[in-house]
Amino acid sequence: MLGSLLPADADRDRFLHALGIHGDPVAAKKRIDAAKRSGENLGPNPYGYKRAFTHVPDEGDRRWIEETTRLAKPSVLDPTAGGGSIPIEVGRLGFPSFANDLNPVAALILRATVDWPERWGGALAEEFDDLSREFVRRAEPKYAGVFPEEPEGVRVDGYLWARTVCCPYCDGVVPLSPNWRLAADGTGVRLVPGAGVCSFEIVGGAGEHSAGTVARGDGTCPYPECGRVIEGDEIKRQAQAGRMGEQLYAVVTKTRVEARTKTGRVREKWVRGYRAPRAEDDDGAAVAARLAEKLEEWEAFGVVPGERFPEDGNDTRPIQYGMPLWRDLFSPRQLLCHGTSVEVYREMLEADREAGGLSELRKAAYGYLALTLDTLLNYNNRSGRWDNTTGRVRSIFDRHDFAFVWSYAEMAPLISGVGYDWAIDKTAKCIGELVALVRPEGSGLFEGAEPPPVTI
Repeated sequence: MLGSLLPADADRDRFLHALGIHGDPVAAKKRIDAAKRSGENLGPNPYGYKRAFTHVPDEGDRRWIEETTRLAKPSVLDPTAGGGSIPIEVGRLGFPSFANDLNPVAALILRATVDWPERWGGALAEEFDDLSREFVRRAEPKYAGVFPEEPEGVRVDGYLWARTVCCPYCDGVVPLSPNWRLAADGTGVRLVPGAGVCSFEIVGGAGEHSAGTVARGDGTCPYPECGRVIEGDEIKRQAQAGRMGEQLYAVVTKTRVEARTKTGRVREKWVRGYRAPRAEDDDGAAVAARLAEKLEEWEAFGVVPGERFPEDGNDTRPIQYGMPLWRDLFSPRQLLCHGTSVEVYREMLEADREAGGLSELRKAAYGYLALTLDTLLNYNNRSGRWDNTTGRVRSIFDRHDFAFVWSYAEMAPLISGVGYDWAIDKTAKCIGELVALVRPEGSGLFEGAEPPPVTI
């Protein structure tokens, strides 16, 4: 953006300094590569200067920019601004900008990225913290009994589900997963076929895992007396007829343990583990009953998405696998949790509006809270897979499409450290970093003056 405002004969060294490049990054990169090969430690700042994107042009930079642009009060127009990288950098240069986008999602992100941090600064983080804590306080009672309780000192990081079909040859219920690996250390799952239903055991070595039961869209029956291939078209037929089910095959846990350091201090840490499903984990009937009580009302007020998945789109796999409505991208328990969060959000918003407490700063905090709930929608759905390499849930747009996932991971919203806690912390971190970019303390940028206007 600075290059587009400067003439071609602008001083290159001054240009690089204004960008935050205060050394020779090419030579530094060669030193870093050599140090990696030799094992040499170059310290925390191997380039010799701070990361360029964190640099704010100082008074000398800005004076040179103003003199060199040869423009009186230059402004920058970005007619397809997307997430706002151009207007945010123009503001950091000290110039006004105009940003536009036809997509309403991009328009909201523009405000959250460019407008609100610049306008409100550090007050944003405080307001968001206050609002998000109030949200969790109000939401918590509504989730009572939705998830089974764990022993003291144990928390659940994820429930792992496999989609199921009925074998057309032996009538057994077939859990479908490309593999049964849970972790990089070889921990996995062994299927134990019973009387038409499989149970599961957690095993410690890769050689003990069961073979995958689906590949290239075709399934394989795991029952030893059958073992036949279930064609992909048959799987799709069952799914479209509403006969595809799902079965919990593993629960990811973390257990709190105390460890003693070399100095003798006791330190608390959480250790990941996996367990097979227990009978009390199956609360599908209770969840279905609670969802049935709410669904008609939620549909009427647009709390849950009742629209059909587009049949003329370039990715119709959800329809092919029995998910014709947008809400079908969520399991009943996921839908109940997300619907509850929207319900609480709307109740809070309406209460603030009626009390006359909906200031512009409060509205911005609600915008960030909405984006926080969107984060959970993105990760807590039937296409969020368990990454057995990194040990975490991957989002539905891990591949930027609507790929069908045979086995998916479910997050529990109100478990400490995951769910809402994780999503709220993630948003709060973004707010802090954005404010630091546009209102850096001690930089002199905008001190004693209003920031340059951003018109969205």
